[in-house]
Amino acid sequence: MFPFFLLSINKSDDYHIYNPVDNHGYTVNYWGYRILEYCDGNHSSHEIAQILAPDFMITENEAQDYISSFLEDMTKWGMLSWRNQIIDPISIEKPPETVFWDITALCNQQCIHCYYNEKITALPELSTDQCKRLVDELAFYGVTNLVFSGGELFLREDIMEILNYAADYDFPDLSISTNGTLINPKIAKELKNCNVNIQVSIDGDTASLHDQVRGVDGSFENAIQGIKLLQKENVPVSVCTVATNMNVKRIPAIIELMNHINLENYRVQGLMPIGRGMTNDKIKLTPTRMKQLVQYLESRSIPVSSYNFTLQDPTSYPVDMNGSGACAAATSSCSITPGGNVLPCVHFWGLKADNVRDHTFRWIWENSSILRYFRYISLKEVKGFCRDCNWLSACHGGCKAENYLTGDIFGSNYTCWVADAHWRSNSGKKI
Repeated sequence: MFPFFLLSINKSDDYHIYNPVDNHGYTVNYWGYRILEYCDGNHSSHEIAQILAPDFMITENEAQDYISSFLEDMTKWGMLSWRNQIIDPISIEKPPETVFWDITALCNQQCIHCYYNEKITALPELSTDQCKRLVDELAFYGVTNLVFSGGELFLREDIMEILNYAADYDFPDLSISTNGTLINPKIAKELKNCNVNIQVSIDGDTASLHDQVRGVDGSFENAIQGIKLLQKENVPVSVCTVATNMNVKRIPAIIELMNHINLENYRVQGLMPIGRGMTNDKIKLTPTRMKQLVQYLESRSIPVSSYNFTLQDPTSYPVDMNGSGACAAATSSCSITPGGNVLPCVHFWGLKADNVRDHTFRWIWENSSILRYFRYISLKEVKGFCRDCNWLSACHGGCKAENYLTGDIFGSNYTCWVADAHWRSNSGKKI
């Protein structure tokens, strides 16, 4: 077994680690740091003991006992991932289709489901010139879809300068995601000239519900006004709702509201329990409730990010266990944090990563160890109930970010209603 340390270490007088899995900080000593240096997916714990025993000035057996105990704790806390084979050294030769870029973590709202928290909002962001250089790299490398988000991106004073700069490259799909509250007539007119698609977040059909979810009074009124200003300028606009226990019963009413304001493009996504969304974990839908919602949305031909394929019969052909167990993250898409880290997807913002300040985007995409780790997951590495599931070829063991937040990216996906039904029928023991 080969351990891979997932997180970044802040090296000062001590070695500090912030763990998004439990929203806690940890400190390791120098020897712990040395061990984690070799947890790169290419060394077994036995090999690490052989390497470090002379430095520890102890025998290999003593080093093995110490290292095994240390790695056991790190695994328990969700900071280490293990696999049976070393990381595939093969590089990818084509650019990602989609890059999701959180250009700022600053926000004018306090959404209960936000995947960020105060830890990341304090980090330094890329400058205007650095952002433009990164746009250059993405365009010349051949990225098809560029999606800007936040935080709330309109809090950046230079956002229109950056959007106009990106628009000059004629990306096939240039999009932004916003809460809509800062869109005024001037911004709406400028966005029209950028040839950009806008997604606005609406989490309730009334001001009281939406504002409660968003944590700021007046959010609903300002967001609806922003949508209407975009419509007036014929800017393509869509709406997305994060489904929670607070608003799931009102989603039909939100759809009717969208119809009332002549907005056709609407989608729903589930909550990811990370950041502030973790501290409000009681608002996450159960797998059974999510299934009911997906069935309703399917009946209305409304897209939702979930396991809707399980509503159909599984494929009849056997699963190729040597096939890819990866998802879109690190294979056809990736995310860039406000500070410039390139990650498999935005929900992995706490992982160690290469930064665009240090390398070109192309170099990172083709050589990053964290991207390669996720890119070459195979189906034979999937564990638990999912390993024998009839839909394994379709779902690849579920969302790796959701699995990661339970402490094992290779584990059974606890948000899937097929897996949920299985463990409930087996004495309620999760797998």
